[in-house]
Amino acid sequence: MTVDTQLIGSWLRARSICHGLPAPLPDHGGWRLDTARPGELRRYVFGAACDGLRELGSSIDIPLVFLKLCGSGEELLALLPPRWRLDEPRYVMVPGDWPAAPTLAPEYTLRLTRTGAVTTARIVTADGAVAATGHAAEWAGVFVYDRIETAPAHRRRGLGACVMHALRQVRLDGGATEILVATVAGQALYRSLGWTTISDYSTAFVDLR
Repeated sequence: MTVDTQLIGSWLRARSICHGLPAPLPDHGGWRLDTARPGELRRYVFGAACDGLRELGSSIDIPLVFLKLCGSGEELLALLPPRWRLDEPRYVMVPGDWPAAPTLAPEYTLRLTRTGAVTTARIVTADGAVAATGHAAEWAGVFVYDRIETAPAHRRRGLGACVMHALRQVRLDGGATEILVATVAGQALYRSLGWTTISDYSTAFVDLR
């Protein structure tokens, strides 16, 4: 499935803002993001398979560098030497028609804060415990939802949907393209909110074992 590479580039830039990371840089036909964080030195993201991705796969032989492709795991591995392994799958998703916002139960309070270009939504209990969180940022006509999480003890109460709806209200550009990348588990939540998968999002890393 082919996706708009410009959309993926804007998503990656907005995601970097959400995570306090440097801006991604064009590299080998995709983008390089120097994360320099525990467990990850850098990542390369590609909107489509290309020779540059194959070249990187052949030249990289150290761990903690990740190659990411808007495509299937099989498509990604076909471009790489045998030392590469797949990580857990993800999915690029965009919304359709949003359902009505769920009603937040009275034992919860929704709090919105903004730090720079990043908006954070938190749902807390009466004693201040965090039940659900989510983040969002906007860049070049793209509005990104990131790290939508609900604590295990508070799941199946519509809190994730409440977080999503609250973040949606802070868009500066009402016509911005909304996008997120979901885990397997998260994909079910977003489908219930009318979101559609437009591409697999696969990750590979060097396995030295």
